[in-house]
Amino acid sequence: MKDGFNIAIIGVGGIGSNLAGLLVPSLAQGDLVKQFGKIIINLYDSDEVEEENIYHQRFSPSNIGEKKVVATYRNLTCFENKNLRIIPHPIDVRDEQDIIQNDLMVVCVDSSDARIVVHSTDSIWLDLRCRGDNFMSIDHTIKNSEIHKVTDKEQESGSCQYEGALSSGNIQFGFMYAASFGAQWVIQNLRKIKIKKNILTPFPRSESITYGTLGGFQRVAEFEA
Repeated sequence: MKDGFNIAIIGVGGIGSNLAGLLVPSLAQGDLVKQFGKIIINLYDSDEVEEENIYHQRFSPSNIGEKKVVATYRNLTCFENKNLRIIPHPIDVRDEQDIIQNDLMVVCVDSSDARIVVHSTDSIWLDLRCRGDNFMSIDHTIKNSEIHKVTDKEQESGSCQYEGALSSGNIQFGFMYAASFGAQWVIQNLRKIKIKKNILTPFPRSESITYGTLGGFQRVAEFEA
């Protein structure tokens, strides 16, 4: 039986680990989480922390070798309370049954399989992507035709960093832009669920830290401002 309001963070790498690090502390205080009775943050990822991860993901050297979801849980468990719980799931999302209990979901992993599964649900969802200093976001308010244009079933997974970026020191921070967008999106959607009106949520779009806004997406009629 489902307990409380469930939020899924799917993938806890560059985007997801930083999103969790922003979101969990912000929910740990204030009245928002209390209005839901209990909020559960479900973390999904089968990967382990490697040394190269600690330079741009929210992990420390002591986390190397741990499952990313377990390391993220351990790093944030101090913020848990009677209204807020974190649950690590060391699996990759490949089927709707993996995430069926979640009410709101954020895809932070570069996996077409996970994206397509989440897009097919009736949940409130956000899909975050980044490459270099660029980030892109689409969510449940966007027209299906727009979603299909940017979701390639055959796309291979890749890093948020360009090849050689870590070794050269040319780290690109699109993943932090995406994580910040995601944290704001989750908080405002939670407020929208409880307050129901006069709540603005971040508009899905594509942006570059260097060049600014690159474009937006068309929303379905019921979500248009």
